Amino acid sequence: MAGPVEETLINELKGGIPAIVALVPAIALIRFVCGHLGLRRLRLALSLLALAVSLGVFRRMAPSIAQPFAPYLWVISSYAAIYLLFKLAEVLILDVLWRRQGRPQPPGIFRDVVSTMFGAVVLVILLQVGLNVHVAALMITSAALSIFLGLALQQTVSDLFAGIALVIERPFAPGDWVKVGDRVGLVEEINWRAVRIRLLRFDDYLIVPNSVFAKSDVVNLCSPTRVHGHTVEVGAAYRHPPNQVCAVMARSALDVPGVLRTPAPIAETMRFDQSSIAYRLTYWIDDIPHSLAIESAVRAHVWYAFQRAGLEMPFRTIHAFTEPLAEAQATEGAARRERIAALLRRVDFLAALKPDQLDELAAHAAIALYPAGAFVAHKGDAGDSLFIVASGRVEVLAKLPETSEPTSLGTREVGDYSGEMSLLTGAPRPYDLRAVDDVEVVVLTRDVMRPILLADASVAERLSQALSRHRAGSQQVLERLADQHAPVPAYQASTLLGNIRRVFGLAG
Repeated sequence: MAGPVEETLINELKGGIPAIVALVPAIALIRFVCGHLGLRRLRLALSLLALAVSLGVFRRMAPSIAQPFAPYLWVISSYAAIYLLFKLAEVLILDVLWRRQGRPQPPGIFRDVVSTMFGAVVLVILLQVGLNVHVAALMITSAALSIFLGLALQQTVSDLFAGIALVIERPFAPGDWVKVGDRVGLVEEINWRAVRIRLLRFDDYLIVPNSVFAKSDVVNLCSPTRVHGHTVEVGAAYRHPPNQVCAVMARSALDVPGVLRTPAPIAETMRFDQSSIAYRLTYWIDDIPHSLAIESAVRAHVWYAFQRAGLEMPFRTIHAFTEPLAEAQATEGAARRERIAALLRRVDFLAALKPDQLDELAAHAAIALYPAGAFVAHKGDAGDSLFIVASGRVEVLAKLPETSEPTSLGTREVGDYSGEMSLLTGAPRPYDLRAVDDVEVVVLTRDVMRPILLADASVAERLSQALSRHRAGSQQVLERLADQHAPVPAYQASTLLGNIRRVFGLAG
């Protein structure tokens, strides 16, 4: 059986060990709370305090066992209390008072270095006072220990001095967006050991040691200004004139929200590839957090613009047909013509045309695709075509005198049309048209209409009369849509007929 002394020691261990065991969840809780509340600089100090409290409880619960370690416990407790007071003063002055006064924050690496030096000095003093250990003499007299520490701290010292160089040269600062290799992120912190970067879109953290970062190629996307150029590459067939392709690409980027109009997008011919000519589109943005979404939208707008302009993006492909190619194309063409003809028959003023004339228009009219947000037409443009919505919705926009931004005046649904005056009389577009969804519009141009008017002299007169009735019947609607403050002029049939003959070059 155990004696009284042994039983006392066992009882003390049973009472003191839980204090030590509780230290682990306490430190985990401190790290979690400090990380989420932005108190990361207090994490080490609070962890040391938790250690000191735990050892203090153990000393009280097991006094006999802890008695030989009393000097060491005093050093730990004193160090934890002094270091916590220092970190509390640092956070209060720099993170609270200075921030409220609008003063610039000192670099994080300097704060880390000062904290480390303060902690080292306090530890040396406490070791000398509490344990009578002369650390400096021990380091000097122990050559082996000095060599060991020198080798062990080589990388740490390299990171420290590299971090100081980064702070002094300031190639970037916390809050800047940088590109490291093929990764883009926001610099959140530069400490004594590493640079902490939050990667774009993924919200992952990239930790790069200072010594590695100092040797890497880094692009600061926020310097000298936050305006930053991006590029996309597109291939187009050899048969398309390069100047035409460049013009289409540059115009398409202007419709993308987030792309700056100044500097204007630039499209350039890059190289001649095996099956296509490579083009590069450069556009500028100042919203780096949304750069990936803007790039995606630019690529989509380029594709839609190529479709509308009849430009081909060649690529290797194999088509397998279960019927002869000519028959498949004929079937597809017939379905397309029937779809366009059904939409043309819904246009009231085109009811003046004969069925065979409508079918001829349907055979030559084009279907243009526009992505959501793209402008189908701009106010004031000298248009020569009629737009009929085949799918999706188109929004009518006008800039009213009392508003600084364009105001929505309604939407055009499937079967609705716009641009009849531009088509027949050459009048400029009365308002902006913007795609609400991805839309298809039937484009009926003046060149498609001209052969019908030249072949039948009576078509112009019938169109002018029908258009005059249409304008008179929808006068109030046009006034509300085109401009709420300026009435839409009414056109007589004779005036419209004269304009139609003039625009299409018909004999009077």
